[in-house]
Amino acid sequence: MSWRQDDSRAGGRARISRARTGALGARLGVRLRRGAHDGSPVVAVLLALGAAACGASSASATPPDAIRVGGPSAPGDAKVAIVGSGGDLRGRAFRVVDSSGRAVLRGRLAGAGGSAAPWRHAARADLSRVRAPGAYRVRFGDLTSRPWIVRTNAVSAPIRAILGFFAANADGREPSPAHGPAHLRDAVVATGPHAGEAFDLTGGWMDAGDMLKFTHTTAYAAAALQVAARLDRADAPALTAAADVGVRWLLKAHPAPDLFIAQVGDERDHELGFRDPAGDDASGKVGIATRVAYANIGGDLGGKAAAALALAAERAGAAPASQAASAPALLDAARDWYAAGVAAGGVAPKLGAPSGDFYSGDTAQDALAAGAAALYRVTGERRYLDDALRYLGAITPDGRLGWNAMAGFAAADLCGALGAPGAADRAARATACAALGAQGRAALARARRGAFRTPGDFTWGQTGESSGAGALAAFAGGAIGLPGGLAGGAAARDWLLGRNPWGASFVTGYGPKAPRHPHHWSSLAGPGRPRGAVVGGPAPLADILAQDLGAPRRSPFDTAGATYEDRVDDYVTSEPAIDYAASAVLLLAALAGR
Repeated sequence: MSWRQDDSRAGGRARISRARTGALGARLGVRLRRGAHDGSPVVAVLLALGAAACGASSASATPPDAIRVGGPSAPGDAKVAIVGSGGDLRGRAFRVVDSSGRAVLRGRLAGAGGSAAPWRHAARADLSRVRAPGAYRVRFGDLTSRPWIVRTNAVSAPIRAILGFFAANADGREPSPAHGPAHLRDAVVATGPHAGEAFDLTGGWMDAGDMLKFTHTTAYAAAALQVAARLDRADAPALTAAADVGVRWLLKAHPAPDLFIAQVGDERDHELGFRDPAGDDASGKVGIATRVAYANIGGDLGGKAAAALALAAERAGAAPASQAASAPALLDAARDWYAAGVAAGGVAPKLGAPSGDFYSGDTAQDALAAGAAALYRVTGERRYLDDALRYLGAITPDGRLGWNAMAGFAAADLCGALGAPGAADRAARATACAALGAQGRAALARARRGAFRTPGDFTWGQTGESSGAGALAAFAGGAIGLPGGLAGGAAARDWLLGRNPWGASFVTGYGPKAPRHPHHWSSLAGPGRPRGAVVGGPAPLADILAQDLGAPRRSPFDTAGATYEDRVDDYVTSEPAIDYAASAVLLLAALAGR
């Protein structure tokens, strides 16, 4: 059994969640709880070993000079290539050539600002003036970049690719290209007044590289996909169809007036390692053949589920024939989740063994703000608007957006940045827009620390954090004209799809050097499976060493603080998750049509 840590420290937020199984079930490593670094001798030794192994700033003293480019980009997007080098290149000439080799732009390199790691220096080549659709390369000295693709509707191809991951992780009888019907006996409630009772909890999404299902990540993903459909009209049918897989399961996750399900499956799933999920029902194994459901509620769970269901209720009111449930049924469920979350008075309690502590929230206000904002939009009831503003007013902006950080989502909704009008009350809308601006500025401040302008800290799940923060910057840039906001969103997209030190996409099956060995059960079917999976991305070397995964395969572009490898055993850098994928889709949609 292994453990997963997501650790985001800015704004006092620390996100801790339990980990995935070792590769192919063959590694059942030591158990390490790495939340507060509680002085465990094993943890201390491993961290010390990690620090000692990282004395140099990178795997090699001087990585080779290189040009890193992003895209695909829309004609009007910011397009900035990064040239990493051992010497200072500021003021040197570069040129941009089209597919025929003809120079279409000439310019001079500017300082990139922030850390140049893993290089000693980094410079920026701005080719934003290149707007005609086509493929372009940046040339400097003897260096030539890979093509930077410019096209209209540039986000559609990566969004469609990432939706493939949601399809692969669909459970129950929801159609999946990766497996047959699975987990059709879900589930029997583990504890509480309904202990021993069976309810239909089939369907939904398996969470990451394994087969458990969680309200936390399902609700966040369903909400993000529905908003993405508002913003990216070209891909809206595919986005809403994907979102409805999560919405249908969230309706099932409240099967009785006093019962709210937070999780299906538990640690026993990990003990079996990678396998075809369609075989679980016939396995005869306790906790696998018939899985256990865990009831739980808190403001974090209730707020997120309310947001996803209220968004679905709004859609159902406009086009009832296309929805999985009626608007009244969806709205009633949203109200129930929200009311239960408020009544809980804080975050959902941690579950005991054998459930595991996979996702433990540390704030209820973020999610309740998002749920209240969505309920206000669909009902028009002032009490929900007042709740949303009250929660927003109590939150310190940290420029984060994800399964455990949804304050920016609420602010963007009430400001009118999510593809629908903002709050009807002008003063409330101004308050929300100010909150969105503060979130966007926080994201951009974090991005300025490095030459590549990724707004995500180097931590477990860096790609999800970077994409969510980039989406906030883009929302603020588009809705209130935050300087650098849209460019910040474009930089986060470029980081995800290849403009990073490794020159690699972090999405399987899409982009340059795409991951071939994700930590996911469908990798048993061959390299690169499943297509569209957004992997965790670079993380501190000490975090990888502390998981007992074996020595990472180092790259010349690694540093102690940012190590990335495409290795199935390494669930720190190579495991995908539906919340990472949802944030990536939301980021891409935020840039659609800008």
